[in-house]
Amino acid sequence: LKAYVEIRESYHRLYDYEANNHLADPEEREKLNRLYDDFVRRWGHLNLKANADLLKMDATGAEMLFLERSEGGRYIKADIFDHPTAFALTESVAADPSEALCASLNKFGTVELPYMTSLLPDMEESDILAELEGRIFFNPLADAYEIADQFISGNVIEKAERIDAWLLDHPGHEMAKQSLAALRAAIPTPIPFADLDFNLGERWIPAKVYARFASDLFGTDVGVSYLPEMDEYILSCDQKNQAIWHTYAVQGEFKRYDGLHLLKHALHNTVPNITKSKEVTDPKTGEKATIKVRDGRTIQMADTKIEEIRQAFVSWLGRTPETFKQQLADRYNRLFNCFVRPDFDGSHQTFPGLDLKGLSFPDLYPSQKDAVWMLKTNGGGICDHEVGGGKTVIMCTAAYEMKRLGLANKPMIIGLKANVFDIADTFRKAYPNARILYPGKEDFTVKNRARIFSDIKNNDWDCVILTHDQFGAIPQSAEIQEAIMQKELDSVQENLDVLRKQGREISRSALKGLEQRKLTLTAKLKDIRDTIAERKDDVVDFKMMGIDHLFVDESHQFKNLMFNTRHDRVSGLGNPNGSQRALNLLFAIRTIQERTGKDLGATFLSGTTISNSLTELYLLFKYLRPRALEKQGIGSFDAWAAVFAKKSGDYEFSVTNEIIRKERF
Repeated sequence: LKAYVEIRESYHRLYDYEANNHLADPEEREKLNRLYDDFVRRWGHLNLKANADLLKMDATGAEMLFLERSEGGRYIKADIFDHPTAFALTESVAADPSEALCASLNKFGTVELPYMTSLLPDMEESDILAELEGRIFFNPLADAYEIADQFISGNVIEKAERIDAWLLDHPGHEMAKQSLAALRAAIPTPIPFADLDFNLGERWIPAKVYARFASDLFGTDVGVSYLPEMDEYILSCDQKNQAIWHTYAVQGEFKRYDGLHLLKHALHNTVPNITKSKEVTDPKTGEKATIKVRDGRTIQMADTKIEEIRQAFVSWLGRTPETFKQQLADRYNRLFNCFVRPDFDGSHQTFPGLDLKGLSFPDLYPSQKDAVWMLKTNGGGICDHEVGGGKTVIMCTAAYEMKRLGLANKPMIIGLKANVFDIADTFRKAYPNARILYPGKEDFTVKNRARIFSDIKNNDWDCVILTHDQFGAIPQSAEIQEAIMQKELDSVQENLDVLRKQGREISRSALKGLEQRKLTLTAKLKDIRDTIAERKDDVVDFKMMGIDHLFVDESHQFKNLMFNTRHDRVSGLGNPNGSQRALNLLFAIRTIQERTGKDLGATFLSGTTISNSLTELYLLFKYLRPRALEKQGIGSFDAWAAVFAKKSGDYEFSVTNEIIRKERF
């Protein structure tokens, strides 16, 4: 045991020194060889069963097994015994600016002009920039140069406006002016008003537009306001007239649904659930009773009125002045037609430290290189490669590259119990010198859980690999939960204040719903604060572990995230209550996003990213792009569906010969 510990400590000293300093340490390498040779002479190779069983009792023991490699039926020393593996032995050379750019991207992941200049001592920096014109651009917002695929991507309209504002204070900066011109040239061609398909109730359209339409439709002043937190439209009218009471109304058995009521349903893309009384006879006792059943005929009449209102909105838009049409089209283009998707070309990457011999690969596939480059550039994303497309290697390589380049400090991979051993084995073969923590099931017993959580927290791992179930056992930050719940509560209070200012036209049902939601959130918030007050100091949660990127293999296992919708009769939406497993993942991703201050922070990998339901597409955005959704005014599934989906409704006869409405997106 003492001999093994000496090998382990010598190995870590050697690797850490060479990785941190990019200098060889011949003295420590000679010592490691001597300690290893002495061990093999006395007890045999590290991978012999008796020795391997001993090493696996150590949290990092599995890593030490890769100090040997099997070739031709025998064990030989790994490359680190002969030469450094943490950095390239020969410094990059470049014959021209293109090669220097590739070398910079491979070494740093960014455009580093001083490094590129050092590779081309006979060229001035200005000459290098001139040669690479159109391939790299100066980004004044980051005070750095970026490759074209990175700079001319994302929301180019917003980026161009921010650089334009920067130039007001730096009017003589020619490189920034060139960058701005390139961005403006890349802005997608605006979609004209005539080509836009408007749906009544799209949340990006200002509520005052709907108020103007409603006032025109009914011939009287109508107020329309929108409560984002509730995703609720509120309508008011001081002088209801014939159009509201009769023209756009339907009469049910128990109440009248006037034009304002049906307009609200039109804005929400729903239909009222109208009932009628029905007398039934108990077949056993013969007793008669009156029950309420859905009134299919009246519902169909209401649906017809709602469709008339929706069509009237489209016709009204067509009659508005050209200046208004242009303003609406500009607003749409600014919010939704503003993105440029980059073409991720990862062919320049050489992946220092990657042992292709250990993987038995001649090289990574181009699709794998491109995927890794995309994840490094974006800070996460979605890999929806088909089964057999090499997602495991993408995951391991991207995690190590993020760590190497400082894009992530402690990445974590979570996978299915059946697959996680292969993931860990692939990682060790790909990067035999990486510090990987892959705990076994015995480490996650109640008795040992605190130790393994502290092990994750207190050590500088290149990657932590867990099963989905093990990940689910990690406590989430109570402070993160408290912050999210407090934000929800504050938003509810703001909407309550808006409602109460509406006086006698207040929506009692909306007020009651908000007050009940406030009570529920207050109770949950109290529970969280009680947990914080009673928490022991030795409890390690996800936030304290320092995980700053999460790779989720087979991410479709977490598709059942909770969402709110009023479309309760639409087929195929899934379960809006969601699962605790998915909610736990959401808290973890929000923890990372709070740490980094931006979207993503996670990578989803699955051959079936979207399998059954339209909501799964929305939930991917909810997980990974909350800030982007917020900028577009989308805070719920219904708000998202109002822009990106259309609902159809058909009437069918049920098994009891009643007319029922079937709705689908």
